[in-house]
Amino acid sequence: MMKSILAVSEGGPDAAMSFKLAARVASEFDGAVDALHLPVGPAGGMVGGLAMSGEAMPLIMNLDDERLEARSKESERAYKETLAQIKGATYTAAKTATLDAMVAMGRCSDLLVLGRPGADPENVAPATVEAALYECARPVMIAPPNAGIGNFNSIVVAWNGSFQAARALEYALPFLEKASKVTLLVVGTKPDDVGASYLARNLGRNGINPTIDAIDPGAVSGRARGRALLGYTHDKGADLLVMGAYGRGQVLSFLGLGGATGKVISSCRVPLLMAH
Repeated sequence: MMKSILAVSEGGPDAAMSFKLAARVASEFDGAVDALHLPVGPAGGMVGGLAMSGEAMPLIMNLDDERLEARSKESERAYKETLAQIKGATYTAAKTATLDAMVAMGRCSDLLVLGRPGADPENVAPATVEAALYECARPVMIAPPNAGIGNFNSIVVAWNGSFQAARALEYALPFLEKASKVTLLVVGTKPDDVGASYLARNLGRNGINPTIDAIDPGAVSGRARGRALLGYTHDKGADLLVMGAYGRGQVLSFLGLGGATGKVISSCRVPLLMAH
């Protein structure tokens, strides 16, 4: 269950995004939220002992103490407005907080929630997203600008038979068990080639009765497949998208992530649950 939720903010637009989505998840599972403010890291090099993506480094601005203080106050304001009334909620902020601190807290949590990358002009490609996905060994939810309200009734699961997809599916089970509609979506291949019917049968044994659907965007790039997945999710009015996170080891265009992964993270209009 999602009882311990770590909501991360760096004091920009992500504060409202991540804290509001964390509150929504906490409401569904009667959970508690631990809010963490991280200062924006310096451009280049290492932050908290974790290497930043080469693509991300030029996009992090050096902020003066006044701006860092203002961003810290924005995280605190968002916490008081959104999370402080939730039973068991906590708030942690320190000028010396690092990504290592986030990773340590994240590994002890059931879920991490972060705001959408690219929404903050002072921190366009935050290293927090990469660290959360690849270092915490926990599910990560990316909050869109509008976190939505109510239960996650309709869920799309992007399924390709990979271990990343399987891990994301496992972490999403508490959401799937509560949903009224679950769709296993296969993109660019046949459902039988990735065991979709086998998965649907096994989910049925857990009281989850998904439908299987497939779309074929053709022989296109990973980012184009990501666009096709997003189009389907948005057209169906889904409340949540679940998918694996791929591609850290490649030289890619967004946060060191795979083309489809980066496209979905930066453009999904509904909450996105991912795992690597």
